[in-house]
Amino acid sequence: MTTLAEFLSTADAVDATALTQARAFSEQILKPLEDRMMNERTVLGLIGMQSGETFMQSLEAAPDSMIPARVKMWFKPSEAGIDVSTPSAILLIDTMAGAGAGAITEAEAGLLKGYAYNTVTPFSNATLYDVTKERGAFSYVTIETVALVGGYAVINVPVETERHNPRLEVKNPRTQKWQPLAPFIGVFAAGKYESFIPSQFREWEKRVEDAYGVIGIT
Repeated sequence: MTTLAEFLSTADAVDATALTQARAFSEQILKPLEDRMMNERTVLGLIGMQSGETFMQSLEAAPDSMIPARVKMWFKPSEAGIDVSTPSAILLIDTMAGAGAGAITEAEAGLLKGYAYNTVTPFSNATLYDVTKERGAFSYVTIETVALVGGYAVINVPVETERHNPRLEVKNPRTQKWQPLAPFIGVFAAGKYESFIPSQFREWEKRVEDAYGVIGIT
């Protein structure tokens, strides 16, 4: 399945537009083997009784040189069926839709071949925070040590935002690298939020992600 990072590598450079594209994105993923096995019942369910019956009659009437007898057996209701994602199954379906057989339409052939896949929308619930985090395009708000309240960093969010968990980071004075601490959980409604800073980190430089440009320090 496509990752958000992979999708964003070709999405619009503007984060808000990329978010709209990400939410609309869909792709097909292969079903588990047991869910993509096709027999007569599956055919009838997908393309209807009339077209399904024509398909099955054409399949049974086809010479064994075209469709081996053992393959025809796999379509019987009592059998597990054929894995519709395999090249041989795709060739069989295409043969039934070809000019020589004409048992089903190209559209119906597409339905049968598509049975092997589920259509998913992996980023339908993505937020602007997800996009900017993946692109590393955050702005940050600095938290001064004097702003700590009983060991807690407290932020003030004056307006409602999409629900997200902005990360609190501290800068390691030995490595000069930022490292994450506990995030501010469930930020979305206007109000104050807190995150605890262990005592050994309280004198280090501190900052919080501000994907929406609304975070203030209390």
